Amino acid sequence: MSPYHLPWNLIFIGPQLAPDRPISNVSFINNIWYIDHGVPYPSLPASFGSIQNSPFALSRRPIFDAMSQSDHSSLLDAKLSTAYEVGRDSNSEPTEMPTPASKTYVPSKRTWKSYLWSTLDVPRGEAIFLTKLDLTLISSAALGVMIRYLDQVNITNAFNSGMKEDLNLYGNELNYANAFWSAAYVIGQIPSNLILTRVNAPRYIAFIELAWTAFTFGSAGVKNTRTLYALRFLIGLFEAGHFPAVMYVCSSYYKPHELARRNTLIQVFTSVGPLFSGFLMAAVFSSLDGKQGWAGWRWMFIVCGCISLPCALWTLFAMPQLPGRAKPNWLFSQEEINIARARMPTEAKLYTGLFKWKDIKRWHKTWHVYLFPFYFLAAGQIGQAGSSMIFWVRSYNVRGQPAVFSVAEINIIPLGINIITIVGALAASWISDALPGSSRWPPMVFASLVGVIIPAALGATPVHPANRGTRWALFYLTALSSTAAGVCWTYVNETSRDDPEKRAYVGAMMNAFSYIFTAFIPIFTFPTSKQPYVSTGMFATSGFAAAALLSALAIGYMEHRDKRKASRKWEEQQVVERVDNESGDDGKRSSGDVTLDEKT
Repeated sequence: MSPYHLPWNLIFIGPQLAPDRPISNVSFINNIWYIDHGVPYPSLPASFGSIQNSPFALSRRPIFDAMSQSDHSSLLDAKLSTAYEVGRDSNSEPTEMPTPASKTYVPSKRTWKSYLWSTLDVPRGEAIFLTKLDLTLISSAALGVMIRYLDQVNITNAFNSGMKEDLNLYGNELNYANAFWSAAYVIGQIPSNLILTRVNAPRYIAFIELAWTAFTFGSAGVKNTRTLYALRFLIGLFEAGHFPAVMYVCSSYYKPHELARRNTLIQVFTSVGPLFSGFLMAAVFSSLDGKQGWAGWRWMFIVCGCISLPCALWTLFAMPQLPGRAKPNWLFSQEEINIARARMPTEAKLYTGLFKWKDIKRWHKTWHVYLFPFYFLAAGQIGQAGSSMIFWVRSYNVRGQPAVFSVAEINIIPLGINIITIVGALAASWISDALPGSSRWPPMVFASLVGVIIPAALGATPVHPANRGTRWALFYLTALSSTAAGVCWTYVNETSRDDPEKRAYVGAMMNAFSYIFTAFIPIFTFPTSKQPYVSTGMFATSGFAAAALLSALAIGYMEHRDKRKASRKWEEQQVVERVDNESGDDGKRSSGDVTLDEKT
């Protein structure tokens, strides 16, 4: 048999060293040949034989994880196998190897163009893939988030547009309805997000969207508080897993420097939903109030359901499957799926079966499980200050006197908060990407600082001042305290990128703890029966913002500490490997083996 060897370096890939299995599937990347075994490779010479009969001597020193080097499907299916150095037998003769049949993925160098948009500095094939991903994944995620927040906040618009009087809701019934929604939202958080790693993502997300849409339609016919509470509970239960789910899917496809702006684009639709709800309520009330004997607020639930239904169907067709489960379809080819897996090698693993308790215990030994949920818990209460504005505007209308503001104005005026939030969140994401090392904690600190100052000012000023423009402006400025949510989600995904299940778990914990407190704290800090005279709630909001500020600083410190530890560990490993190489070279030379540094 004719001896063969490779022109530069040879890496053997496989779950185990199986000498009786033939070599196959060759890729050439950065002057290194990658070989897998077990699948026939037509262009490989038949006389190349197997590991057992080949002239190659295996050295059992691991080199690196080959998953990060190639997008070849056979390598991706190796499931994070160990790579081994293969040296050429000194008696063999050089023989030319065939050209690999498959293209390989080589990460491009990041340039200034990526600060505008990430598709501007990547190869054409990857740019086309990312553009498709943006048009499908981001659009379906953003629309899903919009309809979720639309169906979440429409009860407040309905309450201030006739529901209060029709259902005799003159106590804290709105608080209780929101509490039922929040309780269900908390219950469904963690189970839903962990289930997501095991099931068909687009079908699962579309299912929960369709489910809460059905209950939104049902809200139009509510006649008493018991039915209202039950429907809000069911809507909250199905909405629970949605936002963490779309964040998880996005973080499975995008690299860290690509993720912040896309996460924020999705996040701003949490403001678009309420923004749209206000204009929608104004339009519905003016055109449909009294039609078919139904009040305008009932028609709003019908219209919201009609908007949600096509968005849920779009999710079913457009939302891509997780990389580990993805298959070629009407939009993404096998080559593009390979690119997705090569870009994000840790997402190529297919998760099946039950979760292991030992993994959950391991996650709870890290700071991410505690600091991120605590920050989100505290930051989630800051927005309560701005939500009081609609009650403040409505309070100028006194029974028995001419109305100062119309129903349309009551719903539209507070929407300035949402507009400022959208602009501020987009600015925060671009600034975060532009900061050295794409730092995430500065925007979180800024938003928390605003949350300390502005609500305190609202609590210290009269509710109805002579110049209401001052208080109006303060309400609008509360929007700046809600601009860091998208950056925070990116932060979570980056710091837990190497463990997808942990990333899903931490994301669910964040939302769960945030809504646990949102379920009952507003009952005491912003009771509906006392709105807009809630100065105590404003000062409490400043306290929560101070807690968020401290936790954001702690997160930044812990991330910096982890990076320093990783850097020191890497340097130590380099020293150890250098010593091993020097001692190993002598042994290899004495046995006639050729080292990796010696090129043929």
